[in-house]
Amino acid sequence: MSTERVPLLPISDLPPGTMRYLDIDGLPVGVAHVGATIYAFADTCRHEGGSLSSGVLVDDTVTCPWHGWTYRLSTGKAIVPPVGIRIPVYPTELVDGMIYAYIDWGD
Repeated sequence: MSTERVPLLPISDLPPGTMRYLDIDGLPVGVAHVGATIYAFADTCRHEGGSLSSGVLVDDTVTCPWHGWTYRLSTGKAIVPPVGIRIPVYPTELVDGMIYAYIDWGD
């Protein structure tokens, strides 16, 4: 599989407690700043495709604004029924003020 380190945005553009939507080569990615942690995740709800970054961020969970499906950002797992459904999550790092994600594009 092909994993790429992708620059997302400067940390100064993502204050604590906020989320942003990014289009990375056609891939919808949400980015959330929770405490000292930056999460990057697939920005499409598994239910009906709502934009998760337009939803509600509480601690390390995001709730879809369309129908309330909630996911834990550290694992991508749904935490309300149907439990076990997942969204992809992407490892992140902060280097010189820039947030990067490692995205597996598959082959």
